[in-house]
Amino acid sequence: MMNEEVKNLSDVLLKSLYDYHFAMNGGSYNLPKAMLNADVNSKLAIDHLLETGYATDSGQGSEHLVLTITPQGIDYINNK
Repeated sequence: MMNEEVKNLSDVLLKSLYDYHFAMNGGSYNLPKAMLNADVNSKLAIDHLLETGYATDSGQGSEHLVLTITPQGIDYINNK
């Protein structure tokens, strides 16, 4: 069960990915993994987005998360 803070953060992050996606014509958002590991709630929030399929990470094997919102994530934001 996710706590309220993580859920809210997850929604805020997804909204940021949404805005970034449309501002950058579908661009991916780079986030240093070290920064993420320093903030447990951010890490949990991003893990939640990846697990729900609202975002994908194409940065495996690098020092960065490369986050992209998925069509499901876009629908989720549009329906909120």
